[in-house]
Amino acid sequence: MNFIPPKVIAFGFAAILAVFLLFNTAYRQPSHPSVASRWWRPSITGDVMASTQNSTLGFEKILVLNMPERSDKRDALSLAASLTNLNFDYVDGVIGKTIPSKALPVGQEQRTMPNSTLGSWRAHMNAIRGVVEQNLSSALILEDDADWDIRIKSQLLDFAKGSRFLLNQTVNQQTHSPYGDGWDILWLGFCHDIIPKNDPRTYLIDNDVSIPQPDKMRFNNPELFSQYPNHTRIIHMVGSPICTFGYAVSLQGARKILYALSVKELRGIFDNALSWWCSDHSQDSVCIDAHPSYFYQHRAAGASGKNSDINEGLPPMEKGQTYNIRWSTRLNLEKLVMGQTDFEDSYPDEP
Repeated sequence: MNFIPPKVIAFGFAAILAVFLLFNTAYRQPSHPSVASRWWRPSITGDVMASTQNSTLGFEKILVLNMPERSDKRDALSLAASLTNLNFDYVDGVIGKTIPSKALPVGQEQRTMPNSTLGSWRAHMNAIRGVVEQNLSSALILEDDADWDIRIKSQLLDFAKGSRFLLNQTVNQQTHSPYGDGWDILWLGFCHDIIPKNDPRTYLIDNDVSIPQPDKMRFNNPELFSQYPNHTRIIHMVGSPICTFGYAVSLQGARKILYALSVKELRGIFDNALSWWCSDHSQDSVCIDAHPSYFYQHRAAGASGKNSDINEGLPPMEKGQTYNIRWSTRLNLEKLVMGQTDFEDSYPDEP
């Protein structure tokens, strides 16, 4: 047997490795940012709010509630996230009838709520418990039918200025969260709210062209927007929000909510219970939201019952729809996939 010097073996191995890397690089497609990134704002080095532009919007994680069998919803949501450069972690939804009665909080031992709403409550609590168990500094929690504007990152940079104002923190003050410190909930996706009388402070975002004109928006308090010019977004402390399309919790907020809405009691369906918790301030809760909100429920085209795992009686949809969002990510998926920028404006301005 001929002896091969170690240097020759090493040289041959290096050559093979170089060829492998060359071909692997040559055949791998480069990663291109989505065309959506054209409407985000460049981060400034040292800017305490710069992380609002990252893949989790300045939170440690984005958690999405999704029933495992609803692969259709996960497909659409994962695509939407990819095309707007967001990163999601999924939390399994819960079938209410699988929850033992003895595992329900005080107030629900007799199963006074339908199984579907109990399942929704438990899924939200599992996500919130995950924040506590993983010791996350914060997390944005979304329901799997949530939709958002292609310009979400720029929108939340403006929101961060408003939340910091309400928390009495300047835009240059060093904080752990880009949204300021001391908040429990940032309620970023809801269907209705009011400005509370006990703290009517507001921060106005003027000339926000991502907002439809008031006569095209769907909300229950039109008198609120009648006080301001078109395209004004109002940041304020929560009054009595309804719906939980999307909300962020801090670690301290998650701990409080896990105690209040599970360990202690459950007074009603999840969004109502969370709203009461914010508004009664029994645990010094600090909850902030924006009008109109940034996340809304998307109703996909398709058969009756397709758009809800709780309310089966919703009518069929011939065309997908999202209220109050102009450049809907869901309604522009094909254009984003194709790299097109002539986005469909669901609520264009009129003279």
